[in-house]
Amino acid sequence: MNKSPVTVLKEKCTGCNKCIRTCPILGANVTATENGVSKVYIDEERCIGCGECVKVCEHGARDFNDSTQDFFKDLKKGKKITVIAAPSIIVNIKNYKKFFGYLKSLGVSIIYDVSFGADITTWAYLKAMKEKNISSLISQPCPIVVNYIEKYKPELIEYLAPIHSPMMCTAVYLKKYKHICEDIAFLSPCIGKLIEINDKNTDGYVKYNVTYKKILDYLRDNNVNLNNYDEVEFDNVPASLGVVYSLPGGLKANVKARTEELHVLQIEGHKEAIEYLNKYSDRVKANKLIPSLLDILNCKNGCNIGTASLDNLTEYDIQYRFHDIKVEKLREKTGLFKKKIKSIDEYFDKNLNLNDFVRKYTAQKVKKIIEPTQKDYDNIFDEMMKTTTLGKEFNCSACGYSTCKEMVKMIFNGINSKENCIYYVKKKSIWNIANWKKKMKRSKSL
Repeated sequence: MNKSPVTVLKEKCTGCNKCIRTCPILGANVTATENGVSKVYIDEERCIGCGECVKVCEHGARDFNDSTQDFFKDLKKGKKITVIAAPSIIVNIKNYKKFFGYLKSLGVSIIYDVSFGADITTWAYLKAMKEKNISSLISQPCPIVVNYIEKYKPELIEYLAPIHSPMMCTAVYLKKYKHICEDIAFLSPCIGKLIEINDKNTDGYVKYNVTYKKILDYLRDNNVNLNNYDEVEFDNVPASLGVVYSLPGGLKANVKARTEELHVLQIEGHKEAIEYLNKYSDRVKANKLIPSLLDILNCKNGCNIGTASLDNLTEYDIQYRFHDIKVEKLREKTGLFKKKIKSIDEYFDKNLNLNDFVRKYTAQKVKKIIEPTQKDYDNIFDEMMKTTTLGKEFNCSACGYSTCKEMVKMIFNGINSKENCIYYVKKKSIWNIANWKKKMKRSKSL
C-alpha cells in the first residue's frame, strides 16, 4: 500500500472540517474526539495524497513529508547526487540558475531538465499506441491520478499509459543511457511524487522528492543567499516542446504538435479529475466512446502550481513566464524549426528502446465504505434527533460532508460521530436546557 505523504499536526487541528469538505475521497479523513475536542486525522490507506487539505487548512494542521532535509544532509556529508528538475522550476524559483550554482557548490555533478524526459514520454506514448494497437490511454504523469485508479478504479489500470512519467523517463535515460550511478533527486512541485518514487513499480530510479516549497524554507532557515552563487545552466541539450508539459494541456500540446489524428481530452482539477475518471469508467463499462488520450492532472493550473509549489503563485505569473517559451517551441512544428520535433523523435527511435520506459501498475486493496441498510440509517438518524424530513435533509455541510445521509454513512463506518453534527448538538442543547428547566420547576414546587 502506497503511504500518504500528507501529515497531521494534531495540536493545531481545530476540527473545523475544511479538510473533509475539500477531500475528493469519502472516508479519507477520520474524526476523533480527544479531551472533548474534535480532531481530524488521515486514513493513509484511503488517502490519495492530492494535498487539497494542506492547501485549505488555515490552522497549519496539515503538512506533507518530502526528501528536502535528507537531500541537503546527504550532500553535506559528501554524497554525490544527480539532480533532475521539473520544468515548473522556472516559475517557482525565479533565480533557479543561481540555485543550480548553489547545488553545484555542494557537490551536485549533473542537473538535468525533466522537459527532456517529457519529450521521451510523448515519443513513447505515441510509439506504444501504434505498436501495441492501443485505442485509448489515460496519461500518468500525475501520481494522484495513478494512485486513485490503483485504489478506487482498478478496472482502469489497463487504460493507464504503459509508459513512465517525464520524471521517471529522465531518470531511466540517465541510468541506462548515460550510465549515471549516483542517486537521483527530483526538484519537484508535487507532494504526490513521493508516492511515485516509493512505488515498487518505479524500481528506485529516483530517491529524493525535493519540493520547491520546502527548498525555499530550507534556504531561508539556513540563511542561504543565492546571489552569492554563479548562474549555472542545465547539463542536457535544450528540450523540445516537453518544456510546456507542466502547463494545463501540456501533454495535449505535445501530442498535437506531432499528430492531429488523436482525440485528446484535457481535464484538470482534483474534483474534476475524480469525477471524469468515474465517468470514463462508466463509459468503458457501457462500451461507449472514450478519448484516444486523456491528458489529466490533479492540479487546476497544472504542475506549475502543484501541491508543493509556492503559496503566492498565480496563473497569471505562469502565463506570463511561459508564453514566450510556448510560442517559440510551437514554431518547431511549422516554419523555420519544422524539423526539430521530427528530428528528436527520430533520435529516440534510433537510440532508445521503448521497453526501457515501460511502467507497470498494481491494484491496491482499500477497505471499502459499507453502505448502511435503511434500518441502520433510520436508527442513526434517531440517535441524532433527526426525526423529520427536514432534519434528515438539513445538509448544512458543517460536518464536511455534502449531505446528512453521507454523515450517517460515516458514523455507521466509525469514521465520524454524531457529536460532530451541529444539528444534533443544537437539538441536544435545547433538550438539555428544557430538561433542566423542568427539574428546576419541580424542585421549586416541592
